[in-house]
Amino acid sequence: MKQQDVIFSHKHPKEMYLLALTEMCQRFAYWGIGNLLVLFLVKYFTYSTPKATHLFGAYTGIAFILPILGGYIADKWNYRSPILLGSLLTAAGCFCLASLTEFMIIPALILIGLGGGLFTPSIYSLLGSIYADKHHIREGGFSIYYSSVNVGVFISMIVLGYLQTVDWRLVFIVSGCVQLLGVIPYFTVVRKLKHLEVPPHYFVSKKNDPHHFPLKKHEIDRIVVILIMTFVSIVFWMAYNQAGSSMTLFALNFTDRHLGGFEIPVPWFTSAETFFLILFAFPLARLYLYLRRLKSNASPPMKTALSLFFMGLCFLVMQRAAAHIPHGATAAAVNPWYLISSFALMALAELFLAPIGLSLVTNLSPHRYRGLLTGVWFACIGIGFYLGGYVAGFMASISLSTFFDIFVVTSFVPAFLLVLFSKKLDNMRHISYL
Repeated sequence: MKQQDVIFSHKHPKEMYLLALTEMCQRFAYWGIGNLLVLFLVKYFTYSTPKATHLFGAYTGIAFILPILGGYIADKWNYRSPILLGSLLTAAGCFCLASLTEFMIIPALILIGLGGGLFTPSIYSLLGSIYADKHHIREGGFSIYYSSVNVGVFISMIVLGYLQTVDWRLVFIVSGCVQLLGVIPYFTVVRKLKHLEVPPHYFVSKKNDPHHFPLKKHEIDRIVVILIMTFVSIVFWMAYNQAGSSMTLFALNFTDRHLGGFEIPVPWFTSAETFFLILFAFPLARLYLYLRRLKSNASPPMKTALSLFFMGLCFLVMQRAAAHIPHGATAAAVNPWYLISSFALMALAELFLAPIGLSLVTNLSPHRYRGLLTGVWFACIGIGFYLGGYVAGFMASISLSTFFDIFVVTSFVPAFLLVLFSKKLDNMRHISYL
């Protein structure tokens, strides 16, 4: 059998695809609301740019910090029930936004954030358990899963992006209904996942608890690696947050969106990042497996460095797109390929960090802290998103080229540091396989 045939013969568990379908619906609702939030606040309620982006940063930031609580609850409770409860809360938040009243914005966003906080660590803990004895396809599986669930984001930007030109109420009603639909595949798979759950050892006495022993040296080292990688990811997510804030406003005000007599909806540009993410994911998954067989696969720290490098290139392109826009300008007609190219680089950056980081966390975490440490990973995403929304507020007060330079610097510097210390971090993982 040829080596290529061997690579393509590896099959991923069916449960992975069913979980992906569940999260696809959750991402349709969560990111459908998230990516349209700034546009909704600016166009419907005429919020200023700083006010809209700060609220967007607070919403995404807090929503991703909540998985720490969700992970703690999952470790104490189980990994099935929080997924169902989180789905119902997210749907309720979407329906609250459908009232189109300003006083319901904050309560609705709180419900959606709580829903995501409960949902996310549990579903990734289950996904990690599926690949517990499949290390050779683990990173590839996480990459495929990650791209699959982002199909929901892509479809939401196309569908909801069009619906917002018709009626904002429809945007939120459709989001809530799709979230509820995600419960169906979850019920289909949940019975198959019972044997993968961590036993509810916290409900037994400490005397009889086999998991209550002190952490071993290699477990402590692994936790240190997880924490370092999660803290480094903050600068990545700060830059990534610009897709739903400053880059969305750049598409709205400074990009030529006319194609003949048709004006392309702004969210369709945002969907380009998800399109490229889906496009690149399967080739990267195959590449990881091929390089592993050759014993040349890059370690997670090196892949994170590559991620930050591509993110820096993304904003170099945005800096060039903004170079000829005078400070204080309120409109321009920049070639849309600048924005599309930037989103392609951002998608490549995301694939080198997000699924790889999730794979690392769920693989290295001690069993009794898996949900909590998964929550910490998402909390760092939240911190990055909050900072990204805060920094996006400066878009109107400095030149656009200088604004995008911020993310070039904050991406390239940590990328260089990771390259320097990647060998040390790799040794601390205590992984004997490639």
